[in-house]
Amino acid sequence: MIFFRRIKKYVAPQWYRIAIVVMAATMVGLLFAMSFMTVIPLLKVMMGEEGLHGWVDRQGCKWRYEMNFAVPDKTDIMNNPDLSYELEVISVGKNSLAQQAGLKVKDNIIGIGENDPNRPQKSLDMMKELADCNNNENFILYVLRNAGGNVRTEKISLAVPKRFMFEDAGFIKKWKWGFRWEIIERARKITALLPRNNNALAQKKAISFIIIALIGVSILRCLASYTQKYMGAKVVQTATAHLREDMFERAMNMPVSYFTVNGTSDAISRMIGDVNGIGKGIRVLLGKSLQEPMKAIFMLGCALYLDYKLTLIFLAAAPATIYVMATFGKRVRKFAKKGLQTTSSMLGKLQESVAALRVVKVYNQQERESAAYKALSQKNLKQTMRSAKADAATSPIMDILGMLAGSAALLVGIDMVTNSNMEPSVFFMILLALGVSAESVRKTSDVWNSIQDSNASMDRVFQIMDYPDEYEKPNSKELVSIKDKIEFKDIVFTYPNSPEPVLRKVNLSVKVGRNIAVVGSNGSGKTTLINLLPRFFSPDSGQILIDGVDIADCTLKSLRSHIAMVTQNVVTFHDTIAANIAYGKSDATMDEIIAAAKRSYAHEFIEPLPMGYETVLGEHGVGLSGGQLQRIVIARAILKNPSIFIFDEAMSQVDADSESKIHDAIEAIMHDRTSFVIAHRFSTIISADVIVVMDKGQIVAQGSHDELMKTCGIYHNLYETQLMPAE
Repeated sequence: MIFFRRIKKYVAPQWYRIAIVVMAATMVGLLFAMSFMTVIPLLKVMMGEEGLHGWVDRQGCKWRYEMNFAVPDKTDIMNNPDLSYELEVISVGKNSLAQQAGLKVKDNIIGIGENDPNRPQKSLDMMKELADCNNNENFILYVLRNAGGNVRTEKISLAVPKRFMFEDAGFIKKWKWGFRWEIIERARKITALLPRNNNALAQKKAISFIIIALIGVSILRCLASYTQKYMGAKVVQTATAHLREDMFERAMNMPVSYFTVNGTSDAISRMIGDVNGIGKGIRVLLGKSLQEPMKAIFMLGCALYLDYKLTLIFLAAAPATIYVMATFGKRVRKFAKKGLQTTSSMLGKLQESVAALRVVKVYNQQERESAAYKALSQKNLKQTMRSAKADAATSPIMDILGMLAGSAALLVGIDMVTNSNMEPSVFFMILLALGVSAESVRKTSDVWNSIQDSNASMDRVFQIMDYPDEYEKPNSKELVSIKDKIEFKDIVFTYPNSPEPVLRKVNLSVKVGRNIAVVGSNGSGKTTLINLLPRFFSPDSGQILIDGVDIADCTLKSLRSHIAMVTQNVVTFHDTIAANIAYGKSDATMDEIIAAAKRSYAHEFIEPLPMGYETVLGEHGVGLSGGQLQRIVIARAILKNPSIFIFDEAMSQVDADSESKIHDAIEAIMHDRTSFVIAHRFSTIISADVIVVMDKGQIVAQGSHDELMKTCGIYHNLYETQLMPAE
């Protein structure tokens, strides 16, 4: 199964815990069956005349001589006291010792040994003597036999060979009979500790003994169940933790293009919800999928021990059961996978609406957003109900199959009881064992559907796990320094799933140390062009060269080590202010952090804070203004001390006074560094060494502000309509 193969990496290292889980589940099933089997001796002691000792002795006779006796109950003996001095033979096995001796069904054994046959012997005493026999011993049996309406006493010799008959049988029969005989011998040794009397006091002691044994077995079963659940939970939590860690690491190394197409909410949904779904599948595998089959196997073993014919009739429904589980399992998986996709869409909508709540409220669009979410919710409901429908149909169909198989076994069993080939108590126990086994199989069908749900989650998780890393050529070179120039040559780029290119044959050459401002209307491609430089995306065609070396031939780590970026979307982390500033330089000293903060004019509002640089920023930097957060981000870029600065609308959250101060600080460090600036403020644009004008994915002009005002109508129009003068 795919599920087992894909999760092996996370589960297999915990093999010792899994081994403990399997052993504990086996113990639970075995001890449950043992608890069940105590019911028969309990019933014999409470209701039968033979008592616990007599029942064990009769089982010994049954498996040594392959003959069984009818034991009258107390009411029968009260009506006819002679019944307590007779052993009525109700079954004789083919080619058994009993048949070889000449015993037949309906024979009544009235004496054993050379004793006077007219001197009565208790039936329980005779059973004990037969059960106690040694190998290579002969018995003389006195039998009352009805021959043609005439009842007469016959003397029969029952010889016990030196070896048990089953010792010369085939492997299966030898194992089956040897195993049963071993159980009986153990039982006889245990019951020898109790008085053989069948009076009220003896019965009370026997019942107490059985109940104590039952309590002991139940305690052991509960301990085994606890061990299974605890160790199983440990395997689940460890595996899912490692899976999430690997998934997060994978997300950090995936191309930005994946998140551009699929969105971040989809990845979050997979990392949290779908990993939990996989954890649920592992939990089921190590829980019910082990415990219930074990219980079913051991209960079937009990039924086979009691009577294999009835059990085989019941098992005739097994092929149909497997077919039903497989068919409905596929449907559950199919619908579950679609349900997870709609859940991801719901999470994305929820994240989007909450993040934009102020906008939603100010535009009075609450009803619109609620309607959109409701539509997604109803789609999700439709898929989950399809899965629920298939899941709900599994158990009833399993019940019907079980009922048909059980009814067939019931009819055959009734016939066997009627013909005295089976005791009513044994028949009752077989039905109970088969019923418990069938219920365990039914629960296993629920397990199968749960695993199919987890398979759907696994598909979504491993779509991310199997997604390739950002492409890096084999034997890529380290970009050590940037000394001469950066060139964009014939760049063509198209976003995934976009029908038209965003950039069309873009060419640009930038000398090291120059400040380049890129302007253009929305959608002109200016941000896309800059995002190609750190290789967030790769161009469809063309090259980006640094000192004549294609950046596609450089390692990503060395390339990005030369770049710092500040965007209009302020990005801070849930950590201290100092840690946020030092994010790109983890070994920075406190003096370096403070110096960078001073140069971005962030120190002036950080120092007065109660915790200063140890102040923890909340989610999205809650607690500080947008301008303050942007200055922290700029301090981060300054501290990295890169060769290339990228500012994409970096001043959009900064007031005019702060902007002027930040300009002074940036200009001071840009003498030997290259910077790319995308801005809508005239003060930011005019100070650039070169202004690049873009329109419809192409560079249409470049030069100084004065040159472009005279020669470029697009730039003149942008200046008049979009470039905001500094206040």
